[in-house]
Amino acid sequence: MKILFLKTLLNLVRTAAFVGLLLNAGCSKSGDDPAAGGSATAGFLVGQVTDPQGKPLPGATILADNLFLYNSHLETSSDAKGNYRVKTPTGSYRAIAQIRKSYNGKNYTLDLKPDNTAAFAGDEGAVRNFQWQLTGEDPEQSGRHYGGEVTLDKDILSEIDDVENIEFTFTPVGPLIDGTAGKTLKIRSGEPHSNSYGRIPDVPIGRYKITAVHRPTGKLVQVKNKNGAYAADGSVTLDFYGENSPWACSNCLVIEYKER
Repeated sequence: MKILFLKTLLNLVRTAAFVGLLLNAGCSKSGDDPAAGGSATAGFLVGQVTDPQGKPLPGATILADNLFLYNSHLETSSDAKGNYRVKTPTGSYRAIAQIRKSYNGKNYTLDLKPDNTAAFAGDEGAVRNFQWQLTGEDPEQSGRHYGGEVTLDKDILSEIDDVENIEFTFTPVGPLIDGTAGKTLKIRSGEPHSNSYGRIPDVPIGRYKITAVHRPTGKLVQVKNKNGAYAADGSVTLDFYGENSPWACSNCLVIEYKER
């Protein structure tokens, strides 16, 4: 659980900060036409938000965050065509965007990938397009990904000491969070001393049936939800935790394993 805490604390802080920006009285909402995204215009942040298939994504929240004034930002949302536009007074800003989705009874707040991460001058304006991506590394934070993260915890009764040699199979059960069909994934933990040891980063968020096998011996490995029980066949079917997780993470899974 130490690895989980260290690797996901930044995720929680960033999400909490974003939500705080939305709720705090220091924000202001643009009254300008949000449908003018696309072309650079002095004094405006404009752009388009698209889904994983490149189609317009309405309802995304975009912030022009003032880099020099604490808790000072402007907020807008993408329209039916995915476009947005917000007036940016004199100052230095960065653009941030997220989308909130409900999936299998859980709520997920998902960062969107910008096409340009550079800060910009408010009086000059900027174009910043965003896309919802199911996987991939965040260009602003090395080691942070757009997919969900799976933490692999060894059962206290297990004698398996090489989690990197366990192959986990993730079989989609129904569509992924964006409504598309997922693919069966066969994934392993990173090697010892690597950043991904004991975890599987960047899995498209969805519902999966998970099974495992210890590759050197060919023996099946039981898996379960961290706070659940082992099933008779050794598999488990799970959704990723969303905003409300019993662990120090969001958009995550914590599974436990042991030999059968």
